[in-house]
Amino acid sequence: MTRVYEIPYHPDDGSFWTVRLGGVPVGRFPSRFEALRAAVNLAAADGAGATIGVEGADGIWRPFGSDARRPVPIQAVPMRKLSAVR
Repeated sequence: MTRVYEIPYHPDDGSFWTVRLGGVPVGRFPSRFEALRAAVNLAAADGAGATIGVEGADGIWRPFGSDARRPVPIQAVPMRKLSAVR
């Protein structure tokens, strides 16, 4: 089961950012940076099944790993035909 910690772009009531886990508040913080730091610590403690969802200024939610680095899909490398040269 994947656990997703959510951090909104705007504060909830104008002064605090609420970190949510599955829609349930798990903490309120005076800055977005502190909310992100807490989410990273919580996700790291949960292990590999935890991710962080961060809302951008454009309203799009983006997934990050528990190390706060954005997951990057591995691109397939095209096959090359090799030949031996003597």
